[in-house]
Amino acid sequence: MISIPSRRALLAAALGPVLSLTALAAPAAASELSPFDAVNQFIGTEMDTTQNKSNDAYGNTFPGAAVPFGMVQPSPTTYKAGNALVGEKGGYEYTAGLIRGFGMTRYSGTGCTGRFGGYEFPTIPFAGDVLPASPATDIKGYYLGFNHANEVSQPGYYRVALDNGVTAELTATSRTAVSRYDFSGKATLLLDVAGQNNRSFGSEITIDPATRTVSGWMYGADVCDVGNSYKAYFSTTYDKPFASYGTWNDADLTAGSTHAIKAGTDTSVDYRHDTGGWVTFKPGSTVTAKTGFSYVSVANAALNREKETGRLSFGDVRKAAKDAWKDALGTVNAKGGDTARRTSFYTALYHAFLQPNVREDVNGQYLGFDGLTHEADRGHHFYRNINFAGSGWDMYRSQAQLLALTFPRVATDINRSIVAMVQQTGRWAPGAARMQGDNYQVILATLDDMGATDYDRGAALASMIATQKLPATTTTRSDGYQYFSTGLIENRKGDFATSRVLEYSIDDFAIAQLASRLGAKDAADFYQARSQNWMNVFDPVTQQIRPRERTGFDRTMDLRVREDTAGRGQFNQSTGYQYGWMVPQNLSTLITKRGGVAAATTQLDTLMAQLDAGAYTQTGNYLSNQAAFNTPWVYNWLQRPASASDVLHRAVSEMYDTTPSGLPGNDDQGSLSSWYVFAQLGFYPAIYGTGDLVISGPMFSRVTIDPIGGGHSIKIKTSGTGRYVTGLKVNGASRTASWLDASFARHGGTLRFTMSDTPGTWGTGARDVPPSYTAGADARNNAGTTPDGQGNLGSMDLSDWSLSRTALAAAGATPGAPLTVGGTTFTWPSAEPGTPDNWIPHGQTISVGKAATSVSFLGLATNGPATGTATVQYTDGTSQPVTVTFGDWAAAAPAGNVDAVTMQGRNNVNGTAGTGTFRVFATTPVALDPARTVAAVVLPEYTDKGIMHVFDVAVS
Repeated sequence: MISIPSRRALLAAALGPVLSLTALAAPAAASELSPFDAVNQFIGTEMDTTQNKSNDAYGNTFPGAAVPFGMVQPSPTTYKAGNALVGEKGGYEYTAGLIRGFGMTRYSGTGCTGRFGGYEFPTIPFAGDVLPASPATDIKGYYLGFNHANEVSQPGYYRVALDNGVTAELTATSRTAVSRYDFSGKATLLLDVAGQNNRSFGSEITIDPATRTVSGWMYGADVCDVGNSYKAYFSTTYDKPFASYGTWNDADLTAGSTHAIKAGTDTSVDYRHDTGGWVTFKPGSTVTAKTGFSYVSVANAALNREKETGRLSFGDVRKAAKDAWKDALGTVNAKGGDTARRTSFYTALYHAFLQPNVREDVNGQYLGFDGLTHEADRGHHFYRNINFAGSGWDMYRSQAQLLALTFPRVATDINRSIVAMVQQTGRWAPGAARMQGDNYQVILATLDDMGATDYDRGAALASMIATQKLPATTTTRSDGYQYFSTGLIENRKGDFATSRVLEYSIDDFAIAQLASRLGAKDAADFYQARSQNWMNVFDPVTQQIRPRERTGFDRTMDLRVREDTAGRGQFNQSTGYQYGWMVPQNLSTLITKRGGVAAATTQLDTLMAQLDAGAYTQTGNYLSNQAAFNTPWVYNWLQRPASASDVLHRAVSEMYDTTPSGLPGNDDQGSLSSWYVFAQLGFYPAIYGTGDLVISGPMFSRVTIDPIGGGHSIKIKTSGTGRYVTGLKVNGASRTASWLDASFARHGGTLRFTMSDTPGTWGTGARDVPPSYTAGADARNNAGTTPDGQGNLGSMDLSDWSLSRTALAAAGATPGAPLTVGGTTFTWPSAEPGTPDNWIPHGQTISVGKAATSVSFLGLATNGPATGTATVQYTDGTSQPVTVTFGDWAAAAPAGNVDAVTMQGRNNVNGTAGTGTFRVFATTPVALDPARTVAAVVLPEYTDKGIMHVFDVAVS
């Protein structure tokens, strides 16, 4: 049987579709263009070489035969001589005139030019019976001429009439590719077992003429070639007998040979095309090949083939694939829109359902992240490539949420697969990651809030807590020790240090959200406080997210660039202007820090003047790349939802079309396409880590989201015309707030929009804005004291040194105990080792609630001295500025400071101790108005240089 899901019984082993350009050229009324017929797989296959945005102006998509979430995605791969950026771009580039062959798997939309993964075991139909040269030495001589006029591509099916007179057709089940080759004359199939898109470390082929079976394996580098390797297996049967056969190994062609192998353990080599074989058939034959695929063994590949295709014909498999795609695309039934709009929309939905891919075989076996064979739980699928290349960086902003709404069982299995990964490896990344952040934590927490809870939630949270804290020995976050200790990553670390602080803050917010849902209050509070670490890289002077050095903010860096000429890369695939809004968990505070609603609106308008400017010396936006995905909806927090609608309508019309270059950037396994779908649905999951939905207004008159495999439907209805929301009813109740909490995503319901050509007052009230999660902003944020021999439990100065807790106690600074300096009594922080014990100031508020005659601060500066202005707030609404200066911890007390604690030595992250005298200071008390009550003391927003550390504030 074919493992294809029925409409209401999802087995995430479904099938896939696309429409030919020729068919699209025929006019059709929008109402006649069904979701299946609207898909055009060629959208996103052409690189726009007129643009240079730092990432490709190219979808990196492909036409081929896949089923939803299928393990195999057989497809053609092209070649074009000349421009190396275009020649083998993504595997299929529309301007190319040659096909390299037909391979087995793909990474849809992935970048990494020249290091694309997938495309295992390509087959090349050759109109001859004697190979003129070994493909190992002249593979290009076997490439196939073709013309787009001779291509047909539909979801689950691809056909091309090649220039050599052979017609190739492809379809698929979940784990088996079914191909048909119609030869007009001589008939040979070249089997390039080492012909995948990335480097090959070895391969093997075995031909069995008696059973008309060819099998083998490849071992090579995975996508982006960042250190991940894998092994894949195949087993192919043919419905016609072999007239002849042979193998090649390097330059040697051996007719009649049934075996060839090139194997080793050296992963520095590249053996692409070095090993393969060929089989010939009677001239004029029409040959059907069924190729089972597996990541476990050849035997499992054969089992997949037999169980999924058995005696089914090519036509049977094609029909089943078509039916599966009709079901999948039918999860979002949009009414209205012209032909072009429906084509773009449903093609995006198609692209979003191509991945992640089923990785277990029909017997349940799969190769785990630990390299061992495991068995998937009955009734569930195992997914390994959950946005593999980006380790979730792309997926967590749109695609994961779209799957939760349309395929809730896929969403659940994603979470189960993530937990399996963590249990098998103890890590929160699937391997060597190209992008930063523990983004799988965000994916899991987001899907959990949207209802995907049938997984071991307790184990997931326990692992997050165990790995995402000091001593940072099990975290997968680069520079995790510095981030966990100080709440920031200094710019000298490079590797996009500043954007990593923002990403890690989102990761911590996601952990806090999951902990809160599970009732783990202490963990929720701890990680919620850490989710505010973005404030450590917010510069109040320039009112921008900005790189920070241990001596202060770097105000010389041009935020228009992702990296300056000094090599100080600070923002990953984006600029500081674009990443400057990447605080989805607490946008209201960001807006306040940027000068308030009016000032922030002006700044966001500047960003939106160009919607897709790229990351090279630009103040404009970059909506075809992930870091900017949330920016249109920031207008909702600015009480201007109409502006969000304007931006989204511009993006849909300016950036996307139905041409091959109509996808404006790397689709990154469906993330850009998912964003495009949300832009037109009328809401977007803009607060990552939650299932909260921010409203922008639908671009179709009616939409029904009818999920497969459980879940609840969502009905979207509109009255009136225009792009602006002027009224909204949620399940019959009027609502002015421009957002919906996660319960709507979990339980579904009906949204009735009133639309207009002119903006109204809907969503513009101060209480209408989406939530901002502000808790934890005032918590201590630096672990600066450590037990002797355990310097990896904290850092004071960003250069791996901390104060000794033993030396502090000997000098009178005991956790939780009073510390009297002069006439002022402080309380030394009672923090446990490895947890924050002081504030690096960014304007934290410390509640007081009593009358006082003076205020004094306990602390020090690293790379100081450091000076800032604190504020004493009185209960009558008045305030008093107080200048705070601390000397450097390794220097004598400056004017206005007195030694509070003096000690010898300090601890290093490597467990050793250093020499020298180090101090904690108390500031000279500043007089306060004793007739008034002190409500709070607000720490400085910033310091002039160095980094200030405050252990306590005393009013007396």
